[in-house]
Amino acid sequence: MPDASNVALPANYPVIASTPPVPTTERAQRCGLAGRSGRGQSGKPVLTYTSGKLVVVRNLKVDEPLLPSTESKLPVLTYRGHNTVTATAAQISPSGSYLASGDERGKLRVWALDHEEHLCKFDGPALSGPILDISWDGESKRLAVAGERSDAQSDAARVIQWDTGVSVGQLGQHVKGRVSGISFKPQRPMRIVTSGKEDYKVSFNAGPPFQKVTVANGVPSETAHAQKGSVNTVRYNHAGTLVASTGGDKMVAVYDGKTLELKGKLESVHNLTIFALEWSADDKSIVTCSSDGKVKLLSVSDDGSKLAITKTWDPPLAQRGGKAYDKLPVGGQQLGCAFVNGNVPVSVSFNGQLSVMDGDKITIWTGHSASINDMAVDFKNGVFYTGDSDGLLCQWDWNTAQPKKRLEPSANANADLLYVIHGGAISGVATMADGSLLSVGWDDKMFVTDKAGKVGASPCQLKAQPTCIGGGAKIAVIVTVKGLQLVKAGAGAVAGDLLATSYEGQSVCVSKDDKTVYVGGNDNKIYVYTCDGNALKEKQVIADGHRQPVHALALSNDGSKLAASDTKDVCVYDVKDGYKPIIAKGRWCFHMQRITTLCWSPDDKILASGGADDSIYLWSLDKKMKRKHYPYAHRGGLTALTFTEKKGEYKFVSVGMDAVVNQWDVSTDVKDTFGL
Repeated sequence: MPDASNVALPANYPVIASTPPVPTTERAQRCGLAGRSGRGQSGKPVLTYTSGKLVVVRNLKVDEPLLPSTESKLPVLTYRGHNTVTATAAQISPSGSYLASGDERGKLRVWALDHEEHLCKFDGPALSGPILDISWDGESKRLAVAGERSDAQSDAARVIQWDTGVSVGQLGQHVKGRVSGISFKPQRPMRIVTSGKEDYKVSFNAGPPFQKVTVANGVPSETAHAQKGSVNTVRYNHAGTLVASTGGDKMVAVYDGKTLELKGKLESVHNLTIFALEWSADDKSIVTCSSDGKVKLLSVSDDGSKLAITKTWDPPLAQRGGKAYDKLPVGGQQLGCAFVNGNVPVSVSFNGQLSVMDGDKITIWTGHSASINDMAVDFKNGVFYTGDSDGLLCQWDWNTAQPKKRLEPSANANADLLYVIHGGAISGVATMADGSLLSVGWDDKMFVTDKAGKVGASPCQLKAQPTCIGGGAKIAVIVTVKGLQLVKAGAGAVAGDLLATSYEGQSVCVSKDDKTVYVGGNDNKIYVYTCDGNALKEKQVIADGHRQPVHALALSNDGSKLAASDTKDVCVYDVKDGYKPIIAKGRWCFHMQRITTLCWSPDDKILASGGADDSIYLWSLDKKMKRKHYPYAHRGGLTALTFTEKKGEYKFVSVGMDAVVNQWDVSTDVKDTFGL
């Protein structure tokens, strides 16, 4: 079991803003959004979902804390207790005290939501295959889980006492051991309904102990979805009086909550497969979403016999800025939906973006779902950019650390609504003095984005795969596996030929006057080059400063000090004294894994380092023997951090492999630790 302090960002950290990743999606598969929160979150618009190995719980009101009962004032919780396994389902208990989450290996975790350390109360196998849906009983004592089995002897749906893991009966199973959805009746007498992915049926179970109710005279109605297509979702309403199901036949069926007698149905609600539905808090409406790109609101009579479509939203149209489309973009398919706070519909697109629907207005919540590989800041225009391993670029507001938009490829005008810029992982990004952004990726291309966020239609083809990029004012240097490539920002094109090197470059930084370039090599050396604007010329080699490859470099704001790091050591060199070590190897050596990023504070009094060990360290040349350590800052490690430009402030933004963006204000810790 992971250390309790590592399952979430510690509540006492000086993080003033945090943006979690958006949901992870799979084409033609329901994405589980959960808008039902417990009594502990009553009145808050809380949305729960999974993203990669993480479980995200976020308050849609970003200016109020998610959990007032803890020390954290953030509107979001990013839970990482599933460690190295992809999380697949999550649901808050009716009490609001606990959250149950499952993963692709069938493990179920029940952990404290309202405790600042989020202690795990249950951790054990529930299914032999992935868990796809979870439902609590109304007493927060029992859990029903559904998913897939990995062998013929296992169950694909179970109901357990959550604190012991003991089964409470035997639920009816579905063909091929594939169950898409499960729902607990909120009140007694207890009932559980499941939906099948292969047999197109719903199964009705009574208890406890639970067992399948046999069909007599068509009740329970198991075959309302008679046409071809999976039954993707089944949900009880809040009063427990009605059950609704939907699936590949584009129909919504409503049943009696106690007997599962079919009460009513509505055909052709959408043009294509319906993936999810959810009840509003007053049980008078149902929201649905489909691969036709639409989200619809249905009215339901009290007895469930009458259903009617009352409203339709078009999230792909909103994501395209109102530009109409002839054919639905594949990224615009709607794979999941929920009512947040009981009355605010939210849906998720195949591209991962969330659509919050308030009346006729649709607000798009964006971000990354894949690891963020690099970050670059444009202080002049108050924005910064991030690039991820899926080839996406995002623009963010520097002051609030909130996403503004995803950048759109110019080549196809983002016709597929997938926002992919690079045909592979982005290796590095850099901003220039004119506000332009240079990005390089594993597709061996460099894209130039202007300060308005428009990506150039004609990328520059590189002669080798890029490793990283460093920018100055008007030039940038791309480190590739074969050598160094100089780039002129204004022209947006390479200058001169590739400079072959005898080493493999690992890191690079460029001085503000564009005259000096520093490259860290895999041979443990730092290479110093002069630049005349058209070519690089080797000036000096710092040969004995490191024992390991140099993975990060950072030049101080006044240009007098060069910071460099390897697998363990952070070193600082005096630029004006022939690169004589100010901090030599063996002194600042507390990182446990590769140090990936370095950054100086605006006054050059504080140096921050981040590493693959999930840690951030603060160092001071005035107090060399002291340090401030923030472990567990980003799960999977940090990839970039940058201080603000405003002197007198000690604020920075950090990004990492967990696709989370955090904004820190460490002023108090700097004062307490270093006396600054």
